[in-house]
Amino acid sequence: MIKLIDKYILKRFLSRMVFLIVGLSAIIIITNLVEMIDNFIDAEMNSSEIFNYYFLSLPMIISYAIPMSVTISTVLSIVAYIKNNELLAIRAFGVNYFRMTQSILVATLVVSIFHFFFENQIVSNSNRLKNKIVRTYNLDKKNHKQNKANFLEDIIGNRSVFILNYNNKTQTANKIIIKEIDENNFVNKRIDSNQMIWNGKNWDFKKILIRDWSNATYSFKIVNDTTLNLDNINPIYLTSEFIEPEQMNYFELNDFIKIKQKNSGNTTKWKVGLNHKIAYSFSSFFMCILSIIFALMLKNSNVSYGIGLSLLIITIYYVILIIGKNFGIEGIISPILSAWLPNLVMLILAFFGYKKFIF
Repeated sequence: MIKLIDKYILKRFLSRMVFLIVGLSAIIIITNLVEMIDNFIDAEMNSSEIFNYYFLSLPMIISYAIPMSVTISTVLSIVAYIKNNELLAIRAFGVNYFRMTQSILVATLVVSIFHFFFENQIVSNSNRLKNKIVRTYNLDKKNHKQNKANFLEDIIGNRSVFILNYNNKTQTANKIIIKEIDENNFVNKRIDSNQMIWNGKNWDFKKILIRDWSNATYSFKIVNDTTLNLDNINPIYLTSEFIEPEQMNYFELNDFIKIKQKNSGNTTKWKVGLNHKIAYSFSSFFMCILSIIFALMLKNSNVSYGIGLSLLIITIYYVILIIGKNFGIEGIISPILSAWLPNLVMLILAFFGYKKFIF
């Protein structure tokens, strides 16, 4: 009998969760399309490019939708059991609340583990590819760092480097322009290359075009297979400039932090992102626990109350998430605490709710 009840509860929960993931993802895409349509028009993007942008955005959208879907489906499942008197019937068999919701908790834990690998194998890669589109078409006008089509760094004083994008995985930079400027602010030398690759100490170029306007003359030449030293332009610096933590998976980010620490760099922001990758993946599990407790406390069969309760839990989580993340980046609290703070709050609220209203 217990196994049949578990299958029944699990089937209802999973069907709601999948439906909500699809529905919420569709809503987020449509909402974003309405917001971005002017940017797409200004960038003169065709339909295939827009489709590719949303195809690469979909993994991140699904990642956002998973915790919300788990929360709403958990509350609605409990509300449905109350409405149909199924909760009383299950309790009549001597099954306690914890045993009744065990299948939901186990399923959510599995979803959380899947979420972690989904984040680190698929979402991070898609974010990296999506970022190339954002930079190429200058789509993110709200974020100054993303808004820059190029990145500029003065090396010596009369020498500047422009780089279009950088791939941390392959340690490859693309579309490089190096300019040397004289005292009158005129360009007297320019070096162009499509790609440069880090060899551990310097940058290797397969092919560069050198144009020289010095000494009141003009000359140009093509040089193949050469190496240049660009002073402080190295993979660590380019990663800091071009790549956000969400564009690297957990293991890449962990390796990057170790390298940056060896170079005496500030790793607080990156440590917050590293711990966030684990904590956020398991947010579904902690939100599910709180949803079960609060839904049982509510003891109301009205679906609108259930949806309202779900939105309240989601709002509390994301408000604390933003506060914790900002506190962590600013160094007010440790990176681990900043990442796990929302989950801890969910657990504390669930504990007090269980003790006061259910136990």
